Amino acid sequence: MRLIDVVTMINVETSTREGMKIPCTTKILKEFYGPNLAKKEYAILSHCWGMEEEGEEEVLFEDMKQLLIGGDEESKEIRRRTGYKKIIDTCSQAQKDGLKWVWIDTCCINKESSAELSEAINSMYKWYANAKLCYVYLHDTVGDSWTNRRESMAIPKWFSRGWTLQELIAPKVVHFFDRTWEWIGKKADLVSPLSKITQIPENVLKEGLQKALSSVYDSERPSVAQIFSWAADRTVTREEDRAYSLLGLLGVHMPMLYGEGKNAFRRLQLEIIRTSNDQSIFAWDWKREFGWSSSFLADDPSRFRDCKWVTAMKPERFTEYLKANGMPDGELRKSTQKRLRTFTVTNDGIQIWLPTATFGPYSQVTLACEAFILITIHLLFRGSTCCRFFGLPVYPGKMEFQQHLLPYKETEYLSTFTFKLQDQTLSHDSFAKDRVLPNGIVKDGSVTLSSDNDFAAIAYVRRKDNTRFLVLLSYCGGQHSAFSILFPEGNEWRLESLRSQAFERLFNSNHDPGDDEHLTQHIHFPESIQGARVIHSVSSDSPVGCTVTIDIARCFGCCTHEQRPTSELVETPRVPGLMWNCLCGKLPQTSYLTKNYAAIPFSLIESELKLGDYGRVPQCGDKFKPEGNIIEFATGLGLDLIEPHIRRIYRSAPGSVKSMDLLVLQQRSEGNCHILDLRDGTACSLPANQQVVFLLKALSFRLSGRLLVTTVIRCSDRHHLRPRLISTPIPNSHLDVQAWQTLETSTPLCSVMMPLSWCHIDLDGEFTVNLLKIIDNFSVLVGWVGLPLTLCQITSLEYLIGG
Repeated sequence: MRLIDVVTMINVETSTREGMKIPCTTKILKEFYGPNLAKKEYAILSHCWGMEEEGEEEVLFEDMKQLLIGGDEESKEIRRRTGYKKIIDTCSQAQKDGLKWVWIDTCCINKESSAELSEAINSMYKWYANAKLCYVYLHDTVGDSWTNRRESMAIPKWFSRGWTLQELIAPKVVHFFDRTWEWIGKKADLVSPLSKITQIPENVLKEGLQKALSSVYDSERPSVAQIFSWAADRTVTREEDRAYSLLGLLGVHMPMLYGEGKNAFRRLQLEIIRTSNDQSIFAWDWKREFGWSSSFLADDPSRFRDCKWVTAMKPERFTEYLKANGMPDGELRKSTQKRLRTFTVTNDGIQIWLPTATFGPYSQVTLACEAFILITIHLLFRGSTCCRFFGLPVYPGKMEFQQHLLPYKETEYLSTFTFKLQDQTLSHDSFAKDRVLPNGIVKDGSVTLSSDNDFAAIAYVRRKDNTRFLVLLSYCGGQHSAFSILFPEGNEWRLESLRSQAFERLFNSNHDPGDDEHLTQHIHFPESIQGARVIHSVSSDSPVGCTVTIDIARCFGCCTHEQRPTSELVETPRVPGLMWNCLCGKLPQTSYLTKNYAAIPFSLIESELKLGDYGRVPQCGDKFKPEGNIIEFATGLGLDLIEPHIRRIYRSAPGSVKSMDLLVLQQRSEGNCHILDLRDGTACSLPANQQVVFLLKALSFRLSGRLLVTTVIRCSDRHHLRPRLISTPIPNSHLDVQAWQTLETSTPLCSVMMPLSWCHIDLDGEFTVNLLKIIDNFSVLVGWVGLPLTLCQITSLEYLIGG
């Protein structure tokens, strides 16, 4: 330990001020170890380091050398620093108190030596504890007003710093001084205000931490969680110091690894587990109402903010509590003292025996600690591992001792996941957003969830008939869910109840939307032919989010409310809203445009079609026949005529020596796969804007079940068909236009799909089968032969109402 010689320091300052020469043999800093150090009585300074941006600068170890051997200008610069005055004032106070030695962290540690810095940090608690006097210098306060502080009064910065926590607790005698070095009082006389400010129990401040830890009473013995809670709101300059500043308080030694970030606090907890069986270390965030964690160790002391009153229970007392709370004698006999006293750290997790009650995918475990009640936490099992889940109520249930493997490493899940809400068309059916829980979570039409905020509920209402429904969103450990429910009655419109429903659906769902997939789910409104439809879509282009489309569609009520994967839905930036590709397999030579137009399905159409044409779904082998064009309805609905979005399709031919105006499609025909190359392609599509989306919604009743021409590709009369993969280089013969074959029409490709708002909610599969049987039996009774209705047709509302 390196100490400042008080007399020498004051003499150097006096000689320098009077212009006297300082002998070259003068030594201000001297080192002591072992028995020599134990004999020294020294004062130690506790303070806040100065901020350079505020004109404050400390005197470091190297500066103390330069003070003696440096030139006059260098010496003057050091003596002008605020940190130098702090050293002189500390030495002057120590001299008044009859002490010859002083330790100050700024200049007594060579921080350029990592070994010395690590030794100092691991020894600092002991150095403060062994000091004869500790001086607390409050640089930002005058007088003792903070000792009688009201809630509105600011407290000195010293109380908010991480390192000063152990500097308050460790020393036996602590004197407080204001910015002018006027004495305020000593710790023993200020126990009450100090306890209120720091949340440290009075018995710890009066008698010391070690005596409190040896108490026979659980309520007087600080737990690991309680000690962490004292540091919950304190700040440090380096993130790692959140852990390193607590080593002495917890009796732990470990090497310093600056640069490891939050892993330092995880290492600290693992070191505690190796030497202690205090289960309160798992009690962090025990009052938290939302969220989940893939690790059972906290990432920061702030997680223990609610643990002020958490105390650890000895195994004997814990067993008595379990018996009083109904654990069978047979289970209690399993709880050997060894099981209760030990838990070990393995490479795969923390191995521990805990009283456990299981409810579906959750397990509720009881810890050997209390805060007026026994503390329980919840485990959520996912495959071979588990995560911690917050916000569940405590369930009464049968407990049994089970061994668990609690992960302590963070799993690499997405930190946030965003749900983009597409609910603009709800206004057409007079629905509006009513309430959102939690408040303010919807921003710019999106909801972002995370491990801290894992749930949202959005309520929609149609006030004219008070029809209400909810959309529940949830995210946990890489899984996400979006579904709707009818507005609950009474107390069920509580956040915890809705969240429980959302996660029950998430973890029990048989479907998890993958890339470029859609999950469709709806609810039927009572006494209505309408229902709310929610489509949960995941795009490979956006791995950190999804789209939730919310719409109102017609429905008979003979339907299922379960989520179902839907592969026929198409969503691209070039198509106005979600479209249903219901022509798959019905029209010959269906093609899929790749790369250039985001996988929109196209069909070869013999007749000339225009953008916006609509018509009925053709039967297999029939042609698509247009009945009209949606542009005709735009003016009558008060909308401007729609200008088509025209885009030149341009593609660099793979493997060719130069670029060509080339349209490349993958064509599937009669079980074979070919590549169709088209010259000079130009695509016209309906603009993907809100004007078109509202027009389609406005026509949803009149044109229900119809198809719409959304994109038309015009090209020259030249094409080339090759049975190869798209990645195969295009031969140079393609550069010769004369070598290309001729198509019969110059407009052969159209995208014909059904807008989502024109689709009806499908009937339940079992109901549909029974309905077909009834119709079949009826046709036999009346003598009809071959009733021309198919399963596909019967699920469309227009056939059921004779449309």
